[in-house]
Amino acid sequence: MARKIALITGGGDCPGINAFLASAVRRGNREYGTEFIGVRNAFAGLAADNLDNHLLSLDTEKVIGLENRSSTILESSRFNPFTIENEAIGYPEKILANLKRIGVDGILGTGGNDTILSAMRLEKRGFPTVMAPKSIDNDVSGTDVMLGFRTAIFFGAQAARSTADSARAHRRISLVEVMGRHAGWLALEIGVASGADLITIPERPVNLGEFCTEVGRLYSDRQYVNLVVAEGTSIACSDPVILRAQKESDVVRSLMEETPELDTFGNPKLGGISQILRRVLRIELGLKKIEEIRTTDLGFTLRGLAPAADDIILGIRFGIRAADILLGEKRSGVMVGIHGLEIGEVPYEQALIPKTVNRSDRELQALGVFISSGCVNQM
Repeated sequence: MARKIALITGGGDCPGINAFLASAVRRGNREYGTEFIGVRNAFAGLAADNLDNHLLSLDTEKVIGLENRSSTILESSRFNPFTIENEAIGYPEKILANLKRIGVDGILGTGGNDTILSAMRLEKRGFPTVMAPKSIDNDVSGTDVMLGFRTAIFFGAQAARSTADSARAHRRISLVEVMGRHAGWLALEIGVASGADLITIPERPVNLGEFCTEVGRLYSDRQYVNLVVAEGTSIACSDPVILRAQKESDVVRSLMEETPELDTFGNPKLGGISQILRRVLRIELGLKKIEEIRTTDLGFTLRGLAPAADDIILGIRFGIRAADILLGEKRSGVMVGIHGLEIGEVPYEQALIPKTVNRSDRELQALGVFISSGCVNQM
């Protein structure tokens, strides 16, 4: 039986993580007599020279009331110990040596695609890990819902609805930008729940000519339009509308020419599509003032929220199941997930298959997603 377990929370923070931590600690303490040590900053903490400064002892008493707290008490990082450079430096071996030094037998953690990938690579080096999925993007396979998603939808819909009411009152166009690099679940559900007139998602490239025509039609008919756009909305650099906008707007030209910074997993750090679309729409619709189009970037706002009941419950259920797998069943190398109403698990390889919006164009159009008549190249 594992006697000492490390807890980590990697990647972007979100609601529900602390509920998972509290639940796993309670289950491990009471059922298996296990000791838990939290590691701040996930794999960056595990690889640190001053590891002891990153450790936080956790037990049943210390996690009382933790379920309701936002973000993660263990902080987070996007450190990737398995890049070519970091493997050459020896970070994976350093992590294993640090874990051995503090007497840890296994890891329970939360993460998205990148953290789960790192956990899988650590597992393949012989160290037991079990993960729970968390991300407001909801883009990991092997689970219907990830921690943080439902809270983000609830708050995001309220925020988008308030901008819609304001747009109606002032006869404006409202643009609400939300996260979603490759998967449009967040934009889709916030848009539907808030009654958006049009929604853009990364899975459906946008022909800007058609998009501006549709927004113009709605604006002419009602004098207000409400739009929800994913940060990863795909537009073509060669789109004639973009080429015109680049000539007329220094902001559009600058944003289009800017190369997004990459994180250690090679993911571009996106944001700003609403600022491009704001200026594109002003130009194409012939509006006199940029103020006739207002933008709201919810972005990180949706990460640090106090968890809604759905995420508290899901975090608790994930924590119980993850502890039972690692401590009771003595298995590892899996991610827990929810399928329908049941909590189960899938191998890491299955979890890492990207989960994007795969509904038919007919259904998406009915929900308000903008579908171009023809595909265009992605940015």
